[in-house]
Amino acid sequence: MPRNRSCRSPVNAFALRKQMPLRMHTLNKIYVHVRTGRAEDAKKIVEGHYGECDMVFLSHRELREAGWKGQIRALSKLKGEAIVFYCQSVEEIYQQQLLVWTALVHNCRDTAFADANGYFRVYRRVDLIRLFPKTFLSALSDAFVLLSSWMLLQFLKHSKKPCTVASNAGDKDLDVCYLYPYPLDHSAVGGALSHVRGFLGGLAKENVRCEIYSGRDLPSVPFHVNVIQARWSYFLLWEPMILLYNRFFVFRVRKLLGGRRVRMIYQRHGRFVVAGALLSRWLGAPLVLEYNGSEVWTATFWDPSRFLRWLRLCEGVALSGASRIVVVSEPLRQDLLRLGISNERVVLNPNAVDPEIFRPECGGVEVRERLGFSNSDVVVCFIGSFSYWHGIPVLQEAIQTLLGQQSGRVQTARLRFLLIGNGPLHEELRAALCTFEETGDVIFTGAVSHDKVPAYLDASDILVSPHLPMPDGKPFFGSPTKLFEYMAMSKAIIASNLDQLALVLKHEETALLVPPGDGRELVQAIARLAGNPEIRTSLGRRAREVAIANHTWQQNACRVLEALAPKISTANKNISLAGSSTSRVLVAANKPADD
Repeated sequence: MPRNRSCRSPVNAFALRKQMPLRMHTLNKIYVHVRTGRAEDAKKIVEGHYGECDMVFLSHRELREAGWKGQIRALSKLKGEAIVFYCQSVEEIYQQQLLVWTALVHNCRDTAFADANGYFRVYRRVDLIRLFPKTFLSALSDAFVLLSSWMLLQFLKHSKKPCTVASNAGDKDLDVCYLYPYPLDHSAVGGALSHVRGFLGGLAKENVRCEIYSGRDLPSVPFHVNVIQARWSYFLLWEPMILLYNRFFVFRVRKLLGGRRVRMIYQRHGRFVVAGALLSRWLGAPLVLEYNGSEVWTATFWDPSRFLRWLRLCEGVALSGASRIVVVSEPLRQDLLRLGISNERVVLNPNAVDPEIFRPECGGVEVRERLGFSNSDVVVCFIGSFSYWHGIPVLQEAIQTLLGQQSGRVQTARLRFLLIGNGPLHEELRAALCTFEETGDVIFTGAVSHDKVPAYLDASDILVSPHLPMPDGKPFFGSPTKLFEYMAMSKAIIASNLDQLALVLKHEETALLVPPGDGRELVQAIARLAGNPEIRTSLGRRAREVAIANHTWQQNACRVLEALAPKISTANKNISLAGSSTSRVLVAANKPADD
């Protein structure tokens, strides 16, 4: 729907020296770094404290990609009244001590912190004197944790490997001990949480005895969640926090288990996390590690990290400590084999969907009416985290081309774009498309809770997934959860012709596949489907059939259980495994529909 919104683009912090005059005092200039949440909300909060001012939004993506050296250079260019670090919740400002000390780098009078709930705190340089003792102790704490963690990780690296065989289910009290040791994760939506909920839902349908131990609350999951809160005051950096939390988390899990025997430990791999490997050695229970990609690779090409040596060591300990490593794509399996990990330890298991939740006619009519779509409008939808590999620049090019061609034409079917989600490229895309947002041709919803996503997809006619190749030329290793959710909605899909995407989808049968990064081909595919409702219906119907046959979360959970401990699963296997060996199910799940 039309919005009154300025088309001014977010300012790139690295180009400030070209855009603003160097003056000793710029008392009406406020710099805002939106780390999480909406820029509009941040603007209201800041104006409520500073009044009318010249507000400059710093690019979160640029600062994130720059690493700490680039961030220092960018901050040193800032001159004004204040720099405000804004998050959706104050709990997400987990390096506040360190950020306060950026006052020594930037040239603003105030260093402020704000959140969407009204929290607002201001520091000035004089406050650094009062904060120095705590900062000094925090720096010592960071150094001690880094040193002790390095010694522990080296010991784990060279010590005896843990249990690799799951014993009979009858002599255990718990089938699956599910670990989610991520206290700094405050996300409410996204592919990671979709996978967590989906996999746990699959376990529940297999009547598995499972308990969850998590660093945060996990709503809408079918098992009891034991939340293990992180407690820290004397830390400057988040990496030492997580390294120490591994040990605290494992001690708490062991205490909460109370001597109960565990048949399998399951953990999602993450940055600086070795909790699963530690607990596996302590309890003598096999670890199943869900591996969605190398954190070292991500830190090298997408999201720079401090303490890369520690990160590399953590990843090595996590991989070597796992009895089975579950990967979502063939490129990831090949990566592990090249590292010397034996083939029998690797389980190929793409992401999946619950077709009972993601289904046609689940509320799309109401959503279309609320968003102002007419029956004749053709709605093209993208959902995602607006991140680097999602093809946001290509999507932007396609939208501008199609809506530019549509402008001024008299036609019965109007093309509309529905863009759902948030992420590092969100604000830049929104600024580029603000003209079309004002006319209502493009609608940005922001983040949408997972339980409402099916209705939004149901409101759409075409679903797009324009993923890009990896920046270093390696095969695309992702298995986008949204791809399977698209399939279950019985809607026409346009996706990049990339590795696993091209294995799950078949061109002209379950989707239209286009060359990755080719905006022209994406435009042609959208235009073709927009003008052919029969093709949309045929592609959507067949995609849902394949999703139900090969890609449900119950099947996903079964493959994990069968790979390590066939006797864990006690529910009716006829849904996913009847008449087929495990190896045949694995093949069916990863080959094109006609193979």
